Amino acid sequence: MTRVSTSLGIFDGLLVLLAFVGVILFPWPLVVAIMLAGAFFVPFLPLAMGIFADTLYYAPHAAAFPYATILGAAATGLALVVRSRLKTSIIRG
Repeated sequence: MTRVSTSLGIFDGLLVLLAFVGVILFPWPLVVAIMLAGAFFVPFLPLAMGIFADTLYYAPHAAAFPYATILGAAATGLALVVRSRLKTSIIRG
């Protein structure tokens, strides 16, 4: 019988914290790398980071669309597809 844990581990929590702090402190390529690494463990992290970045850096009349949220939603969708494929794979380690 397999045991399923719904709580985040220490590593996952630190990765989420680093990702949100990174939106404020780090350059965007490093933030994207952290986001993609975190998406394997927490699939909705890119969406949350996109909403956070768009909220944090919102300027009226600067952009027509919330690009970070749209890209975060796309990365979340990709992460969910990859996770579902890995969980149903016949190769398990």
